Amino acid sequence: MTDGAAHGGRERVRVLHIYRRFHPDYTGDGIYFTRLIPLIATRAVDGEVLVHETDPGEGPATLQHRSVTVHYLPRIYGRVSALNLARWLIRNIWRFHLIHLHSHVDRTFLTYALARACGRHVLFSCTLDDSPSQLLEQYRPRYRRVVRALMRTIDRFVVISPQLLRRSLETVPRPRTWFVPQGGVLEVAAPDPEARARLRAALGFGPDDVVLLNVGSLSRRKNIAWLVDALALIPDPSVRLVVVGPALEPDYTAEIEQAIRTRGLDGRVVLAGFQDRTDAFYAAADAFVFASTAEGFPNVYVEAMAHRLPIITRFLPGLTDFIIEHGGNGFLAREPRQFVEAVLALRDTPGLARRMGAASRRFAERNLDLGQVAAAYAALYRDPTAMTPEAPDAFPDLKPRFARDLAAGPAAIGLQEFDTPEDWPPLLQVVIDTEAAFEWDKGTYTDTGKVAPTRGLQVNLDVFRRRGILPCLVVDTPVATQEESAGIIRGLAAEGCEIGVHLHPWSAPPMVEPKDDWHSFSGNLGPWLERTKLEALTRQVTDLLGERPRIFKAGRYGLSADTVATLEALGFEIDLSICPFYDYAPMGGPDFSRFTARPGWLGANRRILSLPTTAGPIGWLAGRAERLSALARSPLGRLLPISRLAARANALYPVRLSPEGSSFAQMRELTERLLARGLRVFTLTLHSPTLMPGNTPYTRTEAELAALLRTIDRYLRFFRDELGGRFTTPSDLRARLSALAAPGAAAPLPVAVE
Repeated sequence: MTDGAAHGGRERVRVLHIYRRFHPDYTGDGIYFTRLIPLIATRAVDGEVLVHETDPGEGPATLQHRSVTVHYLPRIYGRVSALNLARWLIRNIWRFHLIHLHSHVDRTFLTYALARACGRHVLFSCTLDDSPSQLLEQYRPRYRRVVRALMRTIDRFVVISPQLLRRSLETVPRPRTWFVPQGGVLEVAAPDPEARARLRAALGFGPDDVVLLNVGSLSRRKNIAWLVDALALIPDPSVRLVVVGPALEPDYTAEIEQAIRTRGLDGRVVLAGFQDRTDAFYAAADAFVFASTAEGFPNVYVEAMAHRLPIITRFLPGLTDFIIEHGGNGFLAREPRQFVEAVLALRDTPGLARRMGAASRRFAERNLDLGQVAAAYAALYRDPTAMTPEAPDAFPDLKPRFARDLAAGPAAIGLQEFDTPEDWPPLLQVVIDTEAAFEWDKGTYTDTGKVAPTRGLQVNLDVFRRRGILPCLVVDTPVATQEESAGIIRGLAAEGCEIGVHLHPWSAPPMVEPKDDWHSFSGNLGPWLERTKLEALTRQVTDLLGERPRIFKAGRYGLSADTVATLEALGFEIDLSICPFYDYAPMGGPDFSRFTARPGWLGANRRILSLPTTAGPIGWLAGRAERLSALARSPLGRLLPISRLAARANALYPVRLSPEGSSFAQMRELTERLLARGLRVFTLTLHSPTLMPGNTPYTRTEAELAALLRTIDRYLRFFRDELGGRFTTPSDLRARLSALAAPGAAAPLPVAVE
């Protein structure tokens, strides 16, 4: 940006904010940006607002609201239309460097194209249900290809929550998205016990009451009835709920009032209505509670944190788990029962609410101050096409990362793959995912902790014993905590099987998130929630064995960069989570297309050894796999689609080194191909429920189980006798590969298990 008056050594930038509806006194976005624009102006970025539909009803077409110039298009032209919007822009666009759309005001994209034709950048804010994916869904299917192309007139999509970022990445690449959370004014007076007591008395609360506060409208989306139902499960009359906000839906308000009466909550639930100022209510409350069914990034979270309140909130995917540390600055709840447990914990634990409230305030100070948000927007406006416009430390605890980020390749998780000497013999470890059985074709919600199939592991482990190899068993929460399976694991550990953890987020406490595909990949959870689950599973396995496990495997291979950071913080030494060449992105998981089966080092200190599942392409075009895979990832490849066509023609398709779904011939072909390319470390995998008929698609009958065991035995003989391979374990591999990495160190052969 070169024109404009200089300010503090910088050229001033002018931004036009366009809204469909705008009320600076009571719409959240209107209030928010009329506070934010003046702050951005202190950073040499000026802003004006153009309103597409709202008519203030009286007064001039252009008004000043809190020093912000607002133009009401209906007052200028008398009617709402994209044509009138274009007319206004033709006359005024020369005054602005870029346009920031806060709503989709032109379904034809005419005005967006006009702005681009005039050399202006176009930004689009996604705030609730208007991510690029959701915008695309507003159009009929036959138009979506054209709309997708027209969306390229938008330079960058600005998202205010991890959930909106997730949805945006379904349609546009990450370089065209930019995350900046909602912020707030944190200048709130420090708690004054005497003033608080007076406020509580004035509002009718006793000194020993536990006051739960909700600020928001009485509307179905805000889900106040859920809070009323949950309160009814707490018989203690000293626990009270106050709802501050207007009754926007009279029929829903009547339902809530009826529920209060029928549940005997008169006097315990206060519907305070709309209040000009809510500070007194925050100051009088003990905790903030929230049950909304859909949000972008609620300002009330920031307000509660500013007032040092712990937050008890119904789980909102891609939002609450990134800003609420369960048990740290608040609680997450999927069900009313969990909400009740959180309230009772605050009531019964002296000082807990105060400690959580202080943590809540610290989080806001680090990440949600309105000044930080203004600085982030100013940086974006000054360089709207930069690859990473935000400063690395702009929001230090809010860096949304997902399993799907692995599509960028090993660098996305800091993985450094390496080769092993070609004169090494082939080395094979076996890893068994030792887990509860569920119906794979119906989803993770069918996992009820059924561990009886673990007996099949005990019975059929002889297929490995007689060949001189003991598998590594990675166990999930049901297997680690139910005595029937725990006894089996203890016995196998005593025999020499190495034991690791297998994180299935849907069965590891706290179970507060939905049981669906997206949340089944732990790398998609907020980093605090994923860490809390892994800490719980690690304790369970430590209690089971008497020693802390050092081996990790993500359920469904669903790790992310946050997972790796957590593994390093918790002292894990080996990761088994990578499955090369496989793409789980359609379910929300990682795409390992750019990964190989080579070992590697993970973590900031390169201390975690990555031992991938051995997997790769076979077929008559496997020799051209890299080139074809790159083509398949291209827009043309996705359009055709090349991957599916190649698989149907048996030309190129992925295979895991596993008897589950792969024949001996396929396992042999994969091994020989990878061995010829220099791979010397191999991992054979399977699931423990497969070793008892009727639990997985691979062994529905005794005959299928017998065939699978024969395949395993045949492969082990082939690996040892025909390839001259040796059997090993994860720990032995780490010792050998660590020695290989040490400068000048002589690397001994691994201790053989045979």
